Amino acid sequence: MRTPKEKKRIVPQYSRKVMRELAKSEEFKVRGKHEQALEVAQKILEKDPACVAAAEEIADNLLSMNNHKAAEKAARFVLSLDPKSYISNYTLGFLALTKGDDPQALPYLFAANEAAPNNPEILRCLGWSLFHTGARIEGIATLERALNLRPDDSMILCDLGVCCLHLNFFEKTIRLFERALALDPESARAKECLDAAKGLRDQAIKDQEGKGGQPA
Repeated sequence: MRTPKEKKRIVPQYSRKVMRELAKSEEFKVRGKHEQALEVAQKILEKDPACVAAAEEIADNLLSMNNHKAAEKAARFVLSLDPKSYISNYTLGFLALTKGDDPQALPYLFAANEAAPNNPEILRCLGWSLFHTGARIEGIATLERALNLRPDDSMILCDLGVCCLHLNFFEKTIRLFERALALDPESARAKECLDAAKGLRDQAIKDQEGKGGQPA
C-alpha cells in the first residue's frame, strides 16, 4: 500500500546486504509476487528479529494476500518494535474496518496518517471511518483529499459516493459513481450504488413535485 515516494522508505541503519534483500522483497511486491516477497522478508527477519523494515514487508504482503489473521499478528509484532510504523498502523486500522469496527480503526488510522501524511489509501480508510463514527463533514473532507491525491482511484470514488449518498447529495453521488464505472466498468458496487442513487433522486423529485415544490 505504499505510494511511489514512500515505498523506498527503508531505515539506513541496515547493512548493504540487508538493504539489497529489502529492495528485492519490495520489487517482488510491486510486481504482485507476494509469496516471493514474503519469503525474502522472512529470511531477513530470521537472521535479524529486530529488523523493522523486514517485519513491515511481511505484514504488508500478508495483507495483500488477504491472510488477515497472520497480517494482524505481524502488524502487532512490528508495533512492539516501532509504535509509529505507518504500515502496521494502517494494517490494523484496515483490518478493523473489514470487521465493521470503525471506532477501533480510528486510532490506528490517525497514527498511520500522522506517520505518513498524504497517503491516499490511508486517507481513504480514515475518511470512511470518520464518516461512519459521526464526524461526517471531516470524513467527507478527508475522502475528498484522498481523491485529489489520486483522482483515478475507483475505490476512493465509490467510498466518497456512498458517503454522499447517505447525505442525499444525489447529483454528486451520481457523478462519482459514473467516474468509478468509467475506470472500472465491471464494478458491481459502483453499478448498484449508481442505480440506487438515480432511483432515490427520481423519487425525491417526484415527492417534491407532488408537494407542488421544486427539487432541492
